[in-house]
Amino acid sequence: MTKAYSYSRFSSDAQRQGTSIDRQQTLARKWCADNNVELSNDVFADEAVSGFHGDNLASGALARFISHVERGDIERGSYLILENLDRLTRMNAWDASGLLQRLVKQLGIVVVTLRPHEMRFDHNSSALDLLQAILHMDNAHRESARKSDLGKLEWAKRFAAARESGKDIGKRVSNWLTLGEDSKYHLNEKADAVRRIFALCLEGYGSTVIAQMINAEGYPTFNRGKRWGTSAVLTVLTNRAAIGELTPKDGGDPIPNYFPAVIDEDTFNAAKATVNARKVGKVTKQAADVNVWSKLVFCGVCGSAMHIIQRSKFRYLMCANRRYGECEGARNVRLDESEDILMAALLELDAMGLVKPDPDKIARELAVADGRLLVEQGKLASYANTLANNPDSPTFQNFVLQTEGRIRTLQQEVDRLTAELAGGERLNWSQFKSKLDLTDKATRKRTNSYLQRLGIKVHIADGYLLTQHNEAKAMLVVDKNQIGVMTLGGDEGEVGIIADVGTANALASNVKHLLRQPGGGFVHRGTLSVPNGRGTRRRTSPATSA
Repeated sequence: MTKAYSYSRFSSDAQRQGTSIDRQQTLARKWCADNNVELSNDVFADEAVSGFHGDNLASGALARFISHVERGDIERGSYLILENLDRLTRMNAWDASGLLQRLVKQLGIVVVTLRPHEMRFDHNSSALDLLQAILHMDNAHRESARKSDLGKLEWAKRFAAARESGKDIGKRVSNWLTLGEDSKYHLNEKADAVRRIFALCLEGYGSTVIAQMINAEGYPTFNRGKRWGTSAVLTVLTNRAAIGELTPKDGGDPIPNYFPAVIDEDTFNAAKATVNARKVGKVTKQAADVNVWSKLVFCGVCGSAMHIIQRSKFRYLMCANRRYGECEGARNVRLDESEDILMAALLELDAMGLVKPDPDKIARELAVADGRLLVEQGKLASYANTLANNPDSPTFQNFVLQTEGRIRTLQQEVDRLTAELAGGERLNWSQFKSKLDLTDKATRKRTNSYLQRLGIKVHIADGYLLTQHNEAKAMLVVDKNQIGVMTLGGDEGEVGIIADVGTANALASNVKHLLRQPGGGFVHRGTLSVPNGRGTRRRTSPATSA
């Protein structure tokens, strides 16, 4: 049965005190009841997220909805219910109409708006329908642009005064700060929630889980909302006011030590690195536990991401395109088999640091160094841009040179910690499996993060092709419950999306041949934990005509 999904949005923190989200979702429930359509329990809501700049499309709940549709978690033909088109976007008419057409034509979603009157956009919509939508979205964009220009002038005056004399910029600051009668900012009781959010982030939890945990722990929201949401958590984690810095929106330099700090800079930088590492994708919805393959595994035939599905009593990795009949050569792979392959891949990468007595300490130090490196790289980009416009400025020439020096030092520190995390005594298959407990949630997160940091990807066809930064590193295969591995020298060429799957399959066939030799030859690494034969479903070859 086709489902409907509600998408709600408001753009500023000030609107949290109202009932915007509740009103929008109530309208969606009423429409579904009137039209006998099931409303999904999966609610998509962007709180205090701009539609004018397209933030909801870049990383908000709307982006999450589109991602679910693209990977097949939400079926084509489903309904997206909006209060009005303003909630979808307030971008300019070109970009806004492109977004609407992408939802309807490319993704097959039926977009329904309820105000000022009900409109439906699907593959049967006329040119007049599209024209009405474009005019409405253009008016919304122009109104937002007008308000934005007026606001920028006012804030520019406040930021100038803050730089010149340290004067306060008013009461509209982060919620954990209060402007006192002494015209200075002070931390209030909401700072405890900020500390807790950063602590959970450094423990490896994503924004959705953090929101669930602080809701369960009873931390009140920053406004009148009843619950913490993903967007609110991400807003805290990326707000440099947490370390006392005022980041003016007029493009000027940040003002350090302007506010009292809630956390130290190392904590902020480590959290930033953690958030940055998770941006590429998220754990698939089907996974009951942490998906250790998240953002790492791809179909070797078409290059599409592979996701976890449940079939009978086993779970499998399945090519996203195969679900819609768009990838004929793909195979489903037993998840338990793939995780044994993961163990073998880690052995090939000498990932001994994962089984050291305190790998978390090294991982935390690496996260801090990664975060500092990101900050310095951002500064360098800004200084270089300014220098390009002022090539004779000795001040910015020095800034660039000094920043480049700090980047080199930090990169060396990142390389050292990465090597320390990877290094250690060489273990055999049994020893490594006994030390790396993939049933532990924290270990699975740490393993996934480690592989992402190394730029590892695995492409599955007849075998598992392991690449690092698009360079072929190893071919791993399963044959009669045995795992075989052949190390590659990197001369196989770039492999991002495997164009020549025939070559990869021929290589896999060669490794299987060697594995069948007495004793498994030099390619044998271990045995599957749960015997399952080949562990992949063969694609039935079409019958040939006589």
